[in-house]
Amino acid sequence: MSKKYHAAVFIGRMQPFHQGHSHIVKRALDQADEVIIVVGSSFAARSFRNPFTFDERKTMIKQLFPQENVKVVPVSDYPYDDNKWVAAVQSVVMAAMKFIPGPASVALVGHKKDETSYYLNLFKQWNSISVENLNGYNATTIREYLLNSGFENILLDGSLNDSTMKYILNLQMDGVLDGVKEDHVKIAKYVEAWESAPFPPTFITGDAVLTQSGSVLLIKRGDYPFKDKWAIPGGYPNSKERILDGVIRELREETRVKVPEKVLRGSIKESHVFDHPSRDPRGRTITHAYHVDLGFPTEALPKVKGSDDAKEARWFLLGELNQEMMAFDHWHILNHFLKLG
Repeated sequence: MSKKYHAAVFIGRMQPFHQGHSHIVKRALDQADEVIIVVGSSFAARSFRNPFTFDERKTMIKQLFPQENVKVVPVSDYPYDDNKWVAAVQSVVMAAMKFIPGPASVALVGHKKDETSYYLNLFKQWNSISVENLNGYNATTIREYLLNSGFENILLDGSLNDSTMKYILNLQMDGVLDGVKEDHVKIAKYVEAWESAPFPPTFITGDAVLTQSGSVLLIKRGDYPFKDKWAIPGGYPNSKERILDGVIRELREETRVKVPEKVLRGSIKESHVFDHPSRDPRGRTITHAYHVDLGFPTEALPKVKGSDDAKEARWFLLGELNQEMMAFDHWHILNHFLKLG
């Protein structure tokens, strides 16, 4: 006998997939013939917020729900464009269905936790299945346990299934999460320092997207957060320095790019402000990014060398880039200027 809905859609980051998530999937299976789990932040670089890859989270889920009518699909983040994100979710959901039903036969299932659950209101074409929270479980607390106090608290509160516990423990034993732990320790020191400030601090930075001949100049980060990930050259302006002056200075300091300052300033095509509240885990940081395009000259790409706090500087073909290699929200900044897809 067919159930009330053809499909129930469950959207979340599942970092990691815990008993509260399992509870939602079970409730969805009670009312729908199939459940499509849309895993968000699927292609983000590892961080405290996103310590597990899409494949790792899919493994956690399928260990508990191996049946064919539970499908797990990835979706990227679009922090500066809700319409693109909604379109991406709709696309992967429709592709996962056995057939394309009418809107009335699809439901969005979830638990409204806090302001981060606003996405549940973005899919008006689907019905809604609201599920109560199970025992207050939340992934943020679980990540704190994993990266600070270990598995003891998780064993006590029962927030993770045994198979998920074993899987994550194996990842830890293999050293997969070592960088994330180090990241978290460094970030905690920043957060602690801001606690004594009279107001929540907001920081201003500047970044330079330098392109030439279908290539873009990136630096490899030498320190946490996102150590060894690639980033756009940039940083904090000095106290008596205008933002653009700081951008040009940081670009030249970090990459030693062999291009005169006058040429760099004269090649600015566009600028844009990027201000997503979680774009930098160390604190609220707003960046002013500038696209500096040197065009397609006949001469070779300018020589570069990593310097200052950049471990390495390198020109990348635009076709070489992917989201998982990039620090912070720099993939989205590149995508804004370069339309990478």
